Amino acid sequence: MERSRSRSSKEHNAPSSNSSYMDNISVVLDRNNNNNNEDDSKLTTIEKQRRKGRRRIRKSEKKSSTENIVPRQVVLKNAVMMLNEMFPPPDAPQYKVISQSGPPNNPVFVMVCTLNEKSFTGEGKSKKDAKLACSQHALQALFGHDFSNPACLVEGQKPRSVTEIEDWMELEGKNPISILNELYPGTQYVLLSSSGPSHSPEFIVRATLGNVSMDGIGKSKKDAKLHASKALLVHLHKVGFNPITGDLLAGSVGGKGDISKEVDHASAHTWADKVGKMIYSKFNEVFMQTTYSKRKVLAGIVMTWNGESKVVCLSTGTKCINGENISLSGSSLNDSHAEIIARRCLLSWLYEELTKADDGSNESIFLPQTDGGFCLKSGISFDLFISTAPCGDARIFSLHEEINGERNLMPGPAGHSGQGNRGKLRSKVESGMGTVPLPLDENFLQTWDGVLAGERLLTMSCSDKILRWNILGFQGSLLCHWIQPIYFSSITIGSRFHPGHMTRAFHSRFVPQEVLPEGFFLNSPPILATTSPESRQVWKSSDCSVNWISNQGPEIVNGSSGRTQNGQHSRLCKVSLARKFHDLMMHGKTNPRTNLSKEVVKKASYKELKLMAVDYKECKEVMIESLKATGAGKWMKKPVEQDQFHI
Repeated sequence: MERSRSRSSKEHNAPSSNSSYMDNISVVLDRNNNNNNEDDSKLTTIEKQRRKGRRRIRKSEKKSSTENIVPRQVVLKNAVMMLNEMFPPPDAPQYKVISQSGPPNNPVFVMVCTLNEKSFTGEGKSKKDAKLACSQHALQALFGHDFSNPACLVEGQKPRSVTEIEDWMELEGKNPISILNELYPGTQYVLLSSSGPSHSPEFIVRATLGNVSMDGIGKSKKDAKLHASKALLVHLHKVGFNPITGDLLAGSVGGKGDISKEVDHASAHTWADKVGKMIYSKFNEVFMQTTYSKRKVLAGIVMTWNGESKVVCLSTGTKCINGENISLSGSSLNDSHAEIIARRCLLSWLYEELTKADDGSNESIFLPQTDGGFCLKSGISFDLFISTAPCGDARIFSLHEEINGERNLMPGPAGHSGQGNRGKLRSKVESGMGTVPLPLDENFLQTWDGVLAGERLLTMSCSDKILRWNILGFQGSLLCHWIQPIYFSSITIGSRFHPGHMTRAFHSRFVPQEVLPEGFFLNSPPILATTSPESRQVWKSSDCSVNWISNQGPEIVNGSSGRTQNGQHSRLCKVSLARKFHDLMMHGKTNPRTNLSKEVVKKASYKELKLMAVDYKECKEVMIESLKATGAGKWMKKPVEQDQFHI
């Protein structure tokens, strides 16, 4: 019993001893843990001090390294590209816009470039230009050289030859901007100006390489940049571009029968750009700040004398006179289309030059002849500019459809005159835009009372009239009493066009059935394309036609009435030009080329004076009969009554 009790008492006391033992172990462990925590805290403090020291060392090393950074050697190119290649991450430059000012359509951005803990600012018309400017300032600060001067970017570049470019373009079909960037990485593009309303803006971008700069005009910055790159490629590598699609053409001279083979692509585009720029600049100078700056078609004539060119006249307009406003006294303009008005402006200017020559002035472009009349001085030429394809046969094409079987679609092969509507004479829509085919009845005549009763007044299309100028000369019948026929040296079209249809409309559809009189010939002027083709104008055309003549100033004409805004007759109407002819005849010292006397001029009507220019009359008859024989149609004349007035 005692043994069992003692055993049980031991068993009862055992748990008590075990718990005290575990408590002791936990105390020891706690002490050890406390000691370890104290050691860890000491180690953490030491480690923190070490890390701070390392940071100071790294920071000082980084500071010294940024101060002693040696940029990579890169090829001279765009300043932004150069900085990115010189200083790759993590030392890459950082850009940030810090301000924007100016109106929404002409903003000015200021951007800062941070590099090596230094800041460089620059401003521009766009964020891209501002970024480029501050990058140029950063490079200038680093190397002491002005990288904004593109002349420094062409050093060491080796452009490909024309042959290599030709093969490359045919295989790759790259955008002109891409081609230019690969040939010359240092090409700079700068936005020169942005003008016009928000729904129809106009941007001018300049592409610069070295000392060569070319401008491009477009309805967007992208188009303007594209056109500027085309102009620069044309200048550098003597290439041309397709006036239909805008794609660059291979080769340096001529085309495939569309553009005169005697014309070098580069010189043709360069001259076309020069003529177009002169006309646009003069128009903006005269009319930009007026309500007449909005126009659909712009035409002008440039005269070149011994290498010096100047704008003689320019005009706008798309309307013809309303039939009820035609005049028996010749005081209304029948046709106010831009190219027609420009030619009449030139006639007015020629009369002023003839008057100066008759007075003995050396500044005139004419010289009096001993046997009568005047001759044009040597080294003088006239070039016509039209912002879009003239109405009529030259404009009956589509830029987006190809010829397909028997379908009369353009811009496929131009085909022969007489196929479909090709080569046909057409008439303008009265008081509207566009043209329609002439009546099929060849015996149809326009009568005065018929027009006043509501019959549609027919006016020949601009394409047909340009054809007439290339046969008879642009001087007209009255001036043939004084001078020989004068022809345009070139015709520049300021928008996309089909060369084949243009050449057919302007001269190739005419096949003379008889020999032309002496002094007359079929003129085939080169048809030139600009590198910045004008976009299609989508707004409603204005009734107003504006014109400007050198030394005579501007004039505003209502196309539907054929008179000025205040109801007066225009300086370009028939009676106005006839009076200039009359004054030269009655008061001039020089006799005319023809057997025309002052007594006859006093009694003759306007119509009779025109018919007395016999050579011109005969040549016109050959033209009319030849066009009828080739199936082009019969030339439509106005009612005879309108030319029967006396001066």
